[in-house]
Amino acid sequence: MSLGRYDYDQRYRRRFLTGVVKLGLLAALLLGTGLFAYQMGVEQMKGRDVSLREEVSTLSRQKAELELLAGQMQNAARTAEARAGEMEARLKREVPTGELARLAKLVSERLSAGLDPARLAFVIEHAQTQRNCQAPDSKRFVLATPLLKAGNRSTTFGNGTITVTGEGLSARNAQGQPESWYDPAQPVRIRIVTQAGKETVVAGPLPLHQSVVVDQTEHRFTFTPGPRSFVEVTADRCPFP
Repeated sequence: MSLGRYDYDQRYRRRFLTGVVKLGLLAALLLGTGLFAYQMGVEQMKGRDVSLREEVSTLSRQKAELELLAGQMQNAARTAEARAGEMEARLKREVPTGELARLAKLVSERLSAGLDPARLAFVIEHAQTQRNCQAPDSKRFVLATPLLKAGNRSTTFGNGTITVTGEGLSARNAQGQPESWYDPAQPVRIRIVTQAGKETVVAGPLPLHQSVVVDQTEHRFTFTPGPRSFVEVTADRCPFP
């Protein structure tokens, strides 16, 4: 009886110890697996941290390069703007406008026509504001229109050496029908013809101004509206140059 009980207790203890050993081995295996996974995670985190640091360093370097490039572009833009301002100011200084542009064009045309530059410079140098001019001579003539071809449609100056004629657009009555006289509010066309056959034409709304030179005398004409159908002409005669 005692021997059978002993065997039963001993088998129980062996099974218990075997279970404990198995449980220990399983716990050790789980612990090892956990430690291995933890270590792998740590290594991955270290690798990711290094990668992130490198990426941050690359982005910082690119940011610095872009900031430098942006600064260079801003400086270039300011320089270009300053140069554009200088060019605009120089253009305003050196390119003639208004009356100066008209005079520059006349000088260019005279030089292109073969006028001696020295002669042109002499004329400009000796031009004077105060001139010994004769008393103005005033006359009138009828301005031709599409409906008015007859009558005194011209006048002369300089002892007949200069003839002035012209034409304009017909005025219209309240019904919109054309009249025989010209409309002073519309552009007109004036012709100045010298005895030598040289013709000068000036066009536009009245008043108009034009000068011609005949035999070293400058005739300066002013055309203004006169009584119905007429244009008033005032001519100054001054030595030229």
